[in-house]
This record gives sequence, structure tokens and C-alpha cells, in this order.
Amino acid sequence: MFGTEFLEPLIYKIADDSDLKILRSELNPEGWQRLAVWLELSCTKPSWIILNLARGALIEAFVLLTHPGYGIPLECVRLFREPTGGSIDSRLFQFGINRAKICGARELFYSTPEDCSEKELIRELGFSLWREVYCYKSTGRVTAAVADYRWVEAEMFPQSEVISLIERTSESSDDSQTKYYHHALGSYADAKLTLETMQLASHDRRWWHVALSAGGQQVGLVLPVLEYGELKIGFIGVVPDFRSRGIASFLLKQLLPLVKNSGYPAICADVDQRNRPMRRALVKSGFNLEHRKLEWRLTL
Repeated sequence: MFGTEFLEPLIYKIADDSDLKILRSELNPEGWQRLAVWLELSCTKPSWIILNLARGALIEAFVLLTHPGYGIPLECVRLFREPTGGSIDSRLFQFGINRAKICGARELFYSTPEDCSEKELIRELGFSLWREVYCYKSTGRVTAAVADYRWVEAEMFPQSEVISLIERTSESSDDSQTKYYHHALGSYADAKLTLETMQLASHDRRWWHVALSAGGQQVGLVLPVLEYGELKIGFIGVVPDFRSRGIASFLLKQLLPLVKNSGYPAICADVDQRNRPMRRALVKSGFNLEHRKLEWRLTL
């Protein structure tokens, strides 16, 4: 099917432009649709796709992903010929990990369902369990109202002020990822990296907003982005002294009509299991829990 007769039962190869038509015909429809969006948005490229072939027929593809403009892989996913998927192929995984190293990646993330039965195999590949994530999706039924607050577009403020606001809203966060990078980088460097990463992801600047108190004090912000083609809350935070006042719900209530007018009927949010306040805020804001997943991290 790939124009070559293979004597080995399994072959692993890096895709090239000529393989894309074959991938379109052999991947299941959902898999191809996801891959096509990633290619269109420059989240991946053929040289970041590793094919698993059995006598020339596609079994699965291992795809490295990044934010457009970032330049190095951040995450890996598997796409299958059949919708039901399959068990982990350690050799394919290792091939993909080696490819990520060649591309300059320093760490790599991988997600599985929370009931994944192959945790030991994933650990043997060098991954450690990073965190459990709750995945929410908006329903458009935000009813929360907050008096005496308003919002303005984030671009009204210098980048240094936005970084400072991210730093302040991240203070005492229950998010395990935030805590890790605060410890590893420092709170300011983590905030700066957060904003730079959000800026590299596709987004509309009209979606990024800062919440202001009646006196004009910056008390929260929300930064939605397109993450591999899916609209997500890239970052949302509230200054500690103003938490539990419905400001996160206020931001989300203002945001949803904007993204809907941009052609996105819903927005998703991934929240650390430990971040109970944000989980409560999302439910209060009309978001439904869709599923849970485990995130794994590999240091390269």
C-alpha cells in the first residue's frame, strides 16, 4: 500500500508528503479529521508522524504535536486505522520518543483514559504519572452574575502587566502543574512562559480579557486558545483576595457569546483533579464534565 514490499512483519517509518494520501484513506475518519486539522494549523508535520506498517498496511500512526510557532514537540498521540485502537507498541513509542529528541524536545506529554490498563508499559518507556485531569465542556447556560465588575481586552495592558497578573492569579493555586513550574522556574518565569506559550497557540485577541473591580483593579483574566484545533481555556485565574466572588464565572459568561459569534459553539477546559475551586467554578458556569484522563510526562 505504500509502494514497497516489506519482508518484515512490522515496519516503522517516518512519513513524508507522499504518505498523506494513504493516511487519509487508511486512518479511521475521526483520526484523519484530527490529523488534517493539526497539519493545517502547523501543530505537526509529516516528519513528525511515525507509521506502523504490517506488510505495507497501516496499523497506527504516532504523532508529535506542538503549538504553532513553538518549533519543538510538546505532546504525542496515537491514531489508529480502526476506531477501537490497540495496545501500546513499545517499539513504535520508542521510535517516536527518539524522533522527539532529534527535534529538540526537552519533555513530552502523553494522555490516556483514567482506566488505562497499560500503566506499567508507559512507565517502562520512561513516563511518570503527571496528574489526573477533569475535562469539561461548556453548555452555554452560564447564569452567574457579578455586580460592580467589568472586563476589558487584555491587549489594553502592557505585556509586563499581563505577566504580573498571571503570576498573581497563580498564587496559592491548587494546580499541580503550576506548583511544579513555580518550584522549577520561579513564579515570574512560569507566568512569563505561560503567556508566551498562550501567544504561540492560535487565538483571537478579542477573546483575551481582564476582569476589573469597580476601582479599576485587575482581579482576574481568561486566555482562550485553539489547542490542536480545539477551543480551550488556556488559562483562567483570579487574584487570591478576590476569589470565591464569582469572578471566574463572570469572565466565562462574557466570553461564551464572543466565541460563539466566532463560530465555536462550545469551549473546553482541562482542570487538575486537585483544583477543586476551578472545578466548582466551571460547574457553576454551566460546564459539564465530559471525561477524565491521566497525563504522563517524560523528561528527555
